[in-house]
Amino acid sequence: MRIRHAATALVALGSASACALGATLVMQDRGEDAREQALRSSSWSVQASTDFGTTWTAPISSYGGHFPVRVDTAALRTRSAYQPLTLRTSVDSLADAHVVIDRGALVEGDPATAADVRIRAVTTSGGACAAPTFASGAPSILVGDAGQPEPVDAATVGQPLVLPAATRTTAGPPVTVCLELSMDSASPAPDSVLMLAWPIEITRADAGT
Repeated sequence: MRIRHAATALVALGSASACALGATLVMQDRGEDAREQALRSSSWSVQASTDFGTTWTAPISSYGGHFPVRVDTAALRTRSAYQPLTLRTSVDSLADAHVVIDRGALVEGDPATAADVRIRAVTTSGGACAAPTFASGAPSILVGDAGQPEPVDAATVGQPLVLPAATRTTAGPPVTVCLELSMDSASPAPDSVLMLAWPIEITRADAGT
């Protein structure tokens, strides 16, 4: 089984992050609708949270999904922003999930500004997402040195993240992807509100077996 997860994260670059989840809207033909209904009727699914597990959702769509982040670069010039995406298998999902995150892209905003935004991204089972997370030795999802900020479209590792299976009564252990966004205060690019997005594909580990 393959699903796509779409989470809408609104990053408020003030004292805290404000986040909300939303499902992807995708045009589908009748055949796709039937397959989508089959996916939704399955007991296996993955839940997502962008508020450290306070609220969870499980939007299932096999026809496209992404993790979008809206950011105002004027605030990035003085401080980095941090955005978590926490994933887990839902109750009664008795197989592991494999999660592949593709390279980011600019969806909306000034390309010259987006070119000067830098990111780091690591995974952690502890759920934290702040500056100390990147000093903990957590594995990076980007190719290269985990401590080195990279462009938004930096290549991601090919090895999937593994979400452990749930049980009949409890959800699986959560895994958090922590995204850091920053920008050099001396960048000559004009400030802009950007919409950036990272495609996410989630596959049932035992699919095809």
